Amino acid sequence: MLNTVQKSGTIKNVKRNERCSIDERRLVVSYLDEKKKDNKLQIIQSAIKMFEKKGVEKTTIRDIMNNTDLGLGTFYSYFKDKEDLKEQIVLSKVVDLVLEAEKKCTQEDHVERFISFTEFIIDYYIAHPFEFELVASNLNWALYAKVENEERFAEADTTLKFILNKYSQLFSKEYSDSQKLYILSLTIETVISTCKLAIRKDSILSIDEMKSVLVEVIKQILNR
Repeated sequence: MLNTVQKSGTIKNVKRNERCSIDERRLVVSYLDEKKKDNKLQIIQSAIKMFEKKGVEKTTIRDIMNNTDLGLGTFYSYFKDKEDLKEQIVLSKVVDLVLEAEKKCTQEDHVERFISFTEFIIDYYIAHPFEFELVASNLNWALYAKVENEERFAEADTTLKFILNKYSQLFSKEYSDSQKLYILSLTIETVISTCKLAIRKDSILSIDEMKSVLVEVIKQILNR
């Protein structure tokens, strides 16, 4: 009888220890995940500062890491090279802006909502010229293709699909997702061109005059 009680107590202790061990492992994994996020964010924030200060081309990985409390080798735990870092920053900025614009635009008509969406982006980029220059110089069809096909851009891919789904009724006929993405990329290129013209000192049109033309151009692109 005593042996049975002792065995029962031992089993309970083992199970309790196993539960503690699992909980501890979860805490460690959670801590490491947060640490990775913090490290990656620190590198990205440093890179943005250095890109603005020295320019993207002149900034080195050493410049970026010297502005953090991380070792130089830590960079390669999160990014393949500076190009990879730059692409991830650009897409991260685009994703954040797209989601913010989507929150602000509440029109019921899909076309009007999308036009308001693009106007919000224009106003934001005119107010943030460095960020605009970074995005405008690096957002291209090759990067869109990477978003669709590479795991490291999963968040951006999810956001683009969300927008395509949200604005699916914009399109007057059936298109594949890739075709829809291409149409939206044409719209984005038009928005970028508008921003470039708007921030020029010698621009012959005001931003409001450009927006009125842009609305018609977007409707043409969407075949509306």
